[in-house]
Amino acid sequence: MELATKRNKANVKMDLRALVNGMYSGDPSKLIDKLAQDLLYSASESLAPDLQRAFVSNKSVYRAFAHELKVLLVRDDTEESREKTLSADKLSPDEVLARTGMSKTTLYRADHVKFYSVIPAGMQKRRAFPAWQFQGDVPSHLPRVLAILGRKSRIQVNTFFVSEQDALNELTPAEMMAGLPFEDRLDLAPEQSRMLAMPEEKRLDMVIALATMEVADTD
Repeated sequence: MELATKRNKANVKMDLRALVNGMYSGDPSKLIDKLAQDLLYSASESLAPDLQRAFVSNKSVYRAFAHELKVLLVRDDTEESREKTLSADKLSPDEVLARTGMSKTTLYRADHVKFYSVIPAGMQKRRAFPAWQFQGDVPSHLPRVLAILGRKSRIQVNTFFVSEQDALNELTPAEMMAGLPFEDRLDLAPEQSRMLAMPEEKRLDMVIALATMEVADTD
């Protein structure tokens, strides 16, 4: 059995994070089998050679170990408490008020500071709020990015957040900030799943870096 290289171990770690978050696009069983093999091999390294061979070749031990890993790591598809995608909808002011419980005064004072709105085509006196910015942990992080984009117009801000970026493996800053793909994204490549499964602060740092570059390019 070939022990995983350092790079492969890093990929397995990212894939596992994606699996736990319900965003792994590959075959979960194959990933768990690979992990079970690597862990059993590592655990046997301190044994005598004869015992080591018997340990890693024992199919009953392997099957039991792989089964327990699947129970622990593979998410139940019936779980609905955690959002798996970002909404592509836009909310009216009344819908935002109903969802967040804030007052109308707070809503308009916080626009472009804590969240942002866009103006629907042909409706110059109306505002619509992209729904993704009210999901998960996004509300606690968005103000930091909006502070950087403060001089940008509503259209420019929205374009930044929902445009796919080469630096993000064709993900959008909105998806990176939330750690979730948009609901209308048809496919999610393994490397994109790994990026979405990165630690929250690291994802946010990448978005902040892009926002800083966006502002610098227009100065």
